[in-house]
Amino acid sequence: MDRIDDDYDRSDLPDRFKLALRLADAVITDPAGLSPADRTALTREFTPAELVELALTVAMAAGFSKAAIAWGPPPPIPVTEVPTPTPQGTVA
Repeated sequence: MDRIDDDYDRSDLPDRFKLALRLADAVITDPAGLSPADRTALTREFTPAELVELALTVAMAAGFSKAAIAWGPPPPIPVTEVPTPTPQGTVA
């Protein structure tokens, strides 16, 4: 994960990973902005099913992230303490 940042194209990540990250960037920022060369490379490297899975996973994660930000944090959950019975029948 340390090697994934804004300059992943110049990192030592495998080309397959770089392609997947380019697809993720495109899905999040501008799906129409994926270059024809990247589209060709993606279809050579990944099966149609893998491309669908990658794109949908990224889109759903981005969507849930935006929804979580819009809704804000959940309310605090109350803590419930349940006494534990001992073998003698008393409660500890």
